[in-house]
Amino acid sequence: MTYANIESSPAEGRPYFLYQFVEGDQVWLFTSRATAWASTSSGGDQITWEPAAVAHGDVVQTSEIERGRLELTWPVSHPFARRFLAPLGNTPVTLTIFRGHEQVLGETVAHWKGRVVGAEVEEQRIVLTCESVFSTLRRAGVRAKYQRLCRHALYGHGCGLEIALHWQTGTVTAVSGGGVSVTIPEAAEQSDGWFRGGVLRFGVKLGYITGHAGAVLTLSRPMPDLAAAIAAPEIDPETGDPLPVLVDIAPGCDLRAATCAAKFGNLLNFGGFPEIPGRNPLGGSSIV
Repeated sequence: MTYANIESSPAEGRPYFLYQFVEGDQVWLFTSRATAWASTSSGGDQITWEPAAVAHGDVVQTSEIERGRLELTWPVSHPFARRFLAPLGNTPVTLTIFRGHEQVLGETVAHWKGRVVGAEVEEQRIVLTCESVFSTLRRAGVRAKYQRLCRHALYGHGCGLEIALHWQTGTVTAVSGGGVSVTIPEAAEQSDGWFRGGVLRFGVKLGYITGHAGAVLTLSRPMPDLAAAIAAPEIDPETGDPLPVLVDIAPGCDLRAATCAAKFGNLLNFGGFPEIPGRNPLGGSSIV
């Protein structure tokens, strides 16, 4: 970005900096010069940069996000700097620093760009911590995958199904394999595979169901607490009979669009793309 100077300059031989802060529609302009800096923008509008006792540290080019940060120091009484001592809002405050030189009037270049991420008071000054825009680009991005099957975890945020509405209570009659195979008569009320990919809950413990055949559910790993409860059930103090061991089970999903629609009626939240062609249309061969 280049600005044209429209006023005379002071002593030659030193650089100056322009600080442009933007938050939504609000813009704040400051300069490190001792006097106001009047200039015209590329659109022809006249703007004024307010003098402020602001300084920044060295600009470091690094692949490490934390080391790529920049600190600006302000007097503790400066009203603009003090606004950052309150919690930051949802709209980011971006900062662009332009560098110019008194010997080459009317020319400035973008020196650094980023956003304000925090502020703190150090003795008689306020330190604004800013993060480079390139540091943001190095962060983890979108992880969604373009695939035929649904990319959402069942009962998760993207799926949108409430697991509380799908729990079914069952009575455990047998456990084998240290708690891997669990027999629940109520599971036989549904077709084989209905609970595969679902969840079994015993108390606060959760188990992932990898298989369902008749009344037998297979878990991904043992549940020793469940096996212990079957081996030594609690006794009803009034009758002296063993109390039933109850669990909750929720149906699973094979992540296919047809299952999402027929089993859960949740096709609007389906996260897959079942119509992906089997052959690459850009591979050079005919897909007809």
